[in-house]
Amino acid sequence: MHELDVFRREIDRSLAVGHLADAVLEVVDVEGRSPVVVALDHERLPVLLRRIEAVGGYANVFVKTGSGVRRVSVMDVDGALDVREADDMRASDEQPSADSSVGVFVDYLLARPSGVVLPARLASAARAALPARQVEIVPSS
Repeated sequence: MHELDVFRREIDRSLAVGHLADAVLEVVDVEGRSPVVVALDHERLPVLLRRIEAVGGYANVFVKTGSGVRRVSVMDVDGALDVREADDMRASDEQPSADSSVGVFVDYLLARPSGVVLPARLASAARAALPARQVEIVPSS
């Protein structure tokens, strides 16, 4: 089985009946659903952004890294709580590029407690990504 599929199953199980079953997912769509997207840290950032676009443009993102699992919230800039405090990647030269890995992006977010605003060239619309947080999952048995 592909590593991404295994990770997706671990997250699904953990959200349904595992350690994350009581976790509050910060991103909720207009219909009250909490879209979930998974990624591996070595995947390219545009691959992750396409997955997010496929579920409506915002999601609760779980990233498998070498040190565990990180959760990132991605939402429309208009829906972000206080986007004025976020680092604007649209105006910065020191940012992950389209060639960056998801892991590089997560590390970038860790250093920005107010999150970031993604440039349109990386996302099809303006998006805000909030800081990454370590989460615990219980591996599938």
